[in-house]
Amino acid sequence: MPSETLTSLAMLKVGVDRGGDYLDYLVPFVLQTLADQKPDPVTAAIVSGYIRADFGLEIPERALQIVIRRISRKYPLKLMDHVYRIQGEIPNPGITTKRADAARHIHAVVSGLIEFSKSTAKPLQTEDEAIEAICGFLTEFNIPCLRAYLRGTAIPDLANKRNSDTVLVSQYVVDLQGSNPERFESFLIMLQGHMLANALLCPDLDRAPKTYKGVTFYLDTPLLVRILGVEGGPRKDATANLIRLLLHLGAKIASFSHSRDELIQVLRGAAEHINSPIGRGAIVVEARQSGISKSDLVLLAGKVDEELTHARIEVVETPPYIEKLQIDQQAFEKVLDGEVTYSNPRAKQYDVNSVRSVYVLRGNIAPSTVEKSRATLVTSNSGFARAAYEYGQNFEQSRDVSSVITDFSLANMAWLKAPMGSPALPKVEVLAFSYAALHPSRELLDKYLTEIEKLEKGGKITERDHQLLRSSTLAQEELMKLTLGDDSALTEETIIETLERVSAEIKREESKRIKAEVQAHQDTQQELVAETAKKTRLQERLYWKCFQSAQRFTQFAGGLIVTLLALGLLAGLGVRATNWWLGWILMIASGTTLVFSLANFATGTTVKKIQSWIHEYILNRLLTSESKATGISLLNLA
Repeated sequence: MPSETLTSLAMLKVGVDRGGDYLDYLVPFVLQTLADQKPDPVTAAIVSGYIRADFGLEIPERALQIVIRRISRKYPLKLMDHVYRIQGEIPNPGITTKRADAARHIHAVVSGLIEFSKSTAKPLQTEDEAIEAICGFLTEFNIPCLRAYLRGTAIPDLANKRNSDTVLVSQYVVDLQGSNPERFESFLIMLQGHMLANALLCPDLDRAPKTYKGVTFYLDTPLLVRILGVEGGPRKDATANLIRLLLHLGAKIASFSHSRDELIQVLRGAAEHINSPIGRGAIVVEARQSGISKSDLVLLAGKVDEELTHARIEVVETPPYIEKLQIDQQAFEKVLDGEVTYSNPRAKQYDVNSVRSVYVLRGNIAPSTVEKSRATLVTSNSGFARAAYEYGQNFEQSRDVSSVITDFSLANMAWLKAPMGSPALPKVEVLAFSYAALHPSRELLDKYLTEIEKLEKGGKITERDHQLLRSSTLAQEELMKLTLGDDSALTEETIIETLERVSAEIKREESKRIKAEVQAHQDTQQELVAETAKKTRLQERLYWKCFQSAQRFTQFAGGLIVTLLALGLLAGLGVRATNWWLGWILMIASGTTLVFSLANFATGTTVKKIQSWIHEYILNRLLTSESKATGISLLNLA
């Protein structure tokens, strides 16, 4: 089944057409099931089972009920005795061709992973193992903690999901990005398909507003750290891309003043530990790799407000305590303790304060969607998001929409509103996740530090070796290659091999020839990244230019329609024209009112629907025109 899952995800990306809503992506799969299996009766449960078996996708029955009802309006599928039955020939949608095209992408990625794994600590022996590893990796890109979503991912539950597989695939993704761009694009097709599949998990998503106007997203401290770039370029790019997309969609981006204060403390704390043998954490690791000094971090902490303003993040004063809007902080802290391990107790208090503040800002409303939530905290900590969701199930204000959601959940939902408005988002998200997965976990790092301490005391390594293993970022990279993040794989032999690899690498780095080659390779990559970024930004600007032009035309058309309907009503009430040209206008208005009334009675047509049709049509025409004029494709999700 995992093989079918990956192929189906790629088919979603390859076969998606513009003009429909999210559930239209599922129609070919349902039609193929009806044409091949001819179930009798046709129920959501039966179709769900076939799609799971044939295509490897876990689609909620509620979503399938809507699709089956849509299909019945166009194809010979009739409701009889409260169930649907096939009453004629169901056309074959020809998924087989698309499946073959998608399978080529999958085969290239899977075979490449098997080959890549041969140089790691845990080589994959079969295609099934490689496919299982990729599926496990993709499930990390899910949408948790929103009640509107019936599942977190369309990928069926995996029986043998392992964290080491996620690390392995992350290493593979990072390697592909630098060594095989074509295969990297094939991998992205699967990720984009998975992001599209996430839309199928929420049948109500297609009716959600197309913007986030009226919503303020408050960034948690770890995301503020990322936007400053002190945790590496990939994480900064992902956060910046998300902010840019949300602003285009009408949202406001902010942070609470207490989060800003925590950010300053985090930067100063990291500065104190850059040169310390006990220093750890993403900021310290990145600083050592990038050559960021203690004074650099101290200087950055002193101009946090300026940096946040440059990133278009507004710092908002933390709301005061309002008794009737307060949460049970002790109860929430207990839930947090079950999901998040805090090394700094103050960090937990900051998180509690952030959640409390969101409840105050929402007041007494009970939003049914993120678009109606007024205020939502965005975090990179999935445990924190789960805790807030679990606690929120006891309160009307956040039962449907949690006070806290993950940055990827928001990125996925925002991207679905305008995929070509941020074409690079899937790429930057997968790279940010992959680079982060290559850092050892706190548990693995603690065990590693304990073991090298024992080896030094036992005389098996020297004091210099101990210092090298403790402070070298290269040592941590080799550690992850040898253990794939699995602390059970950490042994004395693993540490000795890590030391040998690091020592050998240091000697190699002393060669000027190798340094020159590395620099040349980095220059080439930077040029490629710059060109890709330039093209992506141009795509974004063209898309939003067309989008805004279509918006203005739609507003004008809507105003004209409303004016004609109003004049038509006046004519119906007996108002007569005083001259011939006004008479013609009233006659046109009367005709418009009559046609609109008949359309409304027959199909439920509203002014809002007409505006939506006009907007889609104008947008497609403008995008087509810009594509021809510039030679840049704006009509596909590629």
